[in-house]
Amino acid sequence: MVDKNSIIKTVIVSALIINLNNTLVFANIKELKNEELQKRSVRLTCNSEYTKICDYKLASININWWGNFSDPLLKEYIYKAIEKNHNLKKAALKSEEYRQLVKSSIADELPTLRIIPSFLRIKTAGGNELDDILFTTRRTNIYNIPLFATYEADIFLKKHDKTKSTKAQQEATEYEEKAAYIAVASEVATLYINIIKLDKLIETQTKIEKIRKDIYELTKIRNNEGLASIYDVTNTDKLHTIALIELSNLKRQRALYLNQLAVYIDKNPNNSQTLKRNNFDNFEYTNKMPEVIQSEVVLMRPDIMKAEADLKKAKIDIRIARKEFLPNIPIFGSVGYNSLTLKGLFDWENIVAFVGVAMMQKLYTGGKLTANLRTKKIQFEELFEAYKQADLTALQEINDSMCMIKYDTQKDKENLKKLKLEKSNFQLIKEKYKQGIISYLQMIQYEENILSLQNEKDNSKAQRLVDYITLYKATGAKL
Repeated sequence: MVDKNSIIKTVIVSALIINLNNTLVFANIKELKNEELQKRSVRLTCNSEYTKICDYKLASININWWGNFSDPLLKEYIYKAIEKNHNLKKAALKSEEYRQLVKSSIADELPTLRIIPSFLRIKTAGGNELDDILFTTRRTNIYNIPLFATYEADIFLKKHDKTKSTKAQQEATEYEEKAAYIAVASEVATLYINIIKLDKLIETQTKIEKIRKDIYELTKIRNNEGLASIYDVTNTDKLHTIALIELSNLKRQRALYLNQLAVYIDKNPNNSQTLKRNNFDNFEYTNKMPEVIQSEVVLMRPDIMKAEADLKKAKIDIRIARKEFLPNIPIFGSVGYNSLTLKGLFDWENIVAFVGVAMMQKLYTGGKLTANLRTKKIQFEELFEAYKQADLTALQEINDSMCMIKYDTQKDKENLKKLKLEKSNFQLIKEKYKQGIISYLQMIQYEENILSLQNEKDNSKAQRLVDYITLYKATGAKL
């Protein structure tokens, strides 16, 4: 007669051997509700008057600060870049990837539950008895529908520390994403300023080219009359050619900048020349720049905060490496139906269950665990040195920006003063021309000098404006 209890014992032992190593861990449920995760869930809420840009993206670039520039198109281009730039979308996807990795790590702390239906066909050899189990026939079917649960008792918080490490990595990635937003906003603004500056320079250079052409034509006439030498004709022709080359270079540079701007806002570069922009003369920063930057601003820079998050992760990784020396304690259990016949499989008397606990301790790994611990300590030291260097670099960039603003602003004021004086003198020159004291050639030569000074003034103004953006980037948008 078949001993059903013996068969059940055999099946249970077999299942136990197969599933002993399939262990997962239980999560600290309270961790799911901590304040940090709740804050980050808000990041998925999007709302904007221009486009559907997430609020946290706009907060990252301090979007209100860009309203200090007297050009709404600049702010519009920054909005478009934040919304459509593919590199920023990649950075956002990377942050989302690490958020999912955190969820996966939390899931590793939870127990697993699975069902493994099985069917066994047993044929005895050499008789009707297999060990102490007696069969009525040489072939027997065993139907088994167990529900397995596995969980590792995380009493040393190994898995929980791994979750913390993943969260620190996610935090570092989010700061990296924020830095990418600030960088793109700064680059778009710098491109736009350079483009409208080039518009003005091209306009002025066109006037210079026309004046030099007139000077060349007048010099040829004077040469025919014996009032100018061949050298004068050749020299004025050369200066006219130089003016044409400079005009061509300016147009070339503007075209390149327009192509770059088009790519930033996800437009076809073939249509970049049609991008709208306003007049450079009306472009100005309307707010007052701070004379002093608080030291706390440095600590809020995304790259510094990312370095701190990397240090936090490295410190946790050292703790994890130490805990690898401790044993694992898996807990496992199963409940299900087991029967020799399909009929009556789900009867109550066919239910079997077991629960067990084990301890697994690594005794020899060839020095792998020790080497891993030392590696994590070295990585922490590397990141600590990188953090200190990033801190010093941040201070340098802010000081450099403040220095550039100071001296470039002074230079721009002096260029403006010089231009105003020359324009006043030009009014006297025109009066002399009207009175016949000087020739038309002399007057337009002086006018060319004013146009050259205008180019200097426009270049110094553009540099001053770019310095503001450099400080914005150096402070991590905390202006």
